[in-house]
Amino acid sequence: MLFLAIMGLIVFLLALFSVIYARQTGGDWKFLTLITVLSALVTIYAVVKLPYWPYNQSQQSARKASSSTSTSASTSKSKSTSLSSSQVVFNEASTKRAAATTKLNEENILKQLQSNYQSIGTVAFTKSTKTYTITPTNKKYVKSLKTIKSYPSQNQKAITTITSNFKSLSKSLQKNLAAGYTIQLLQPDTTDKTLLSVQDGQIMTNNFK
Repeated sequence: MLFLAIMGLIVFLLALFSVIYARQTGGDWKFLTLITVLSALVTIYAVVKLPYWPYNQSQQSARKASSSTSTSASTSKSKSTSLSSSQVVFNEASTKRAAATTKLNEENILKQLQSNYQSIGTVAFTKSTKTYTITPTNKKYVKSLKTIKSYPSQNQKAITTITSNFKSLSKSLQKNLAAGYTIQLLQPDTTDKTLLSVQDGQIMTNNFK
């Protein structure tokens, strides 16, 4: 705009002098007058649009502020989106790590139980129901369980000992894994009948009675 104002002023002055000279010499001054008026209008317009005037500075400040706000909002949105995506990835990674840790703990406890109870039977783990199952196979132990079940009133002490041991084992599972895990003892010579089951230290099934 400054360049346009300067050029307009030069043209205006030249045209003005030409009009004065044409009037003095009797030349065609009407066309020159038109040029003078147009150059004056252009000069005034360019001067008005110069950025040095207060109102123009206010408008520019407003535009800059609006642009800055828009940029900030865009940046904030971008950061928010990026943060949200990062949070999703972080949550997925945390979930996978937790699942892997749980699986490892379940397998380690299964190995420990298999080692501890290998003299009386086998131990298996069903992940879908979070159940550790002890299947009696040792002949002496199987015979003892059958006797206890057949004559529960004469073997209350043995029943109390077995249930207490399973309660302690169940609480250990809860402590080392989480709530909701079950430890069960199957009836001798069966694969689907539960003799005793305990979850979180509470007896769920007791078929000794």
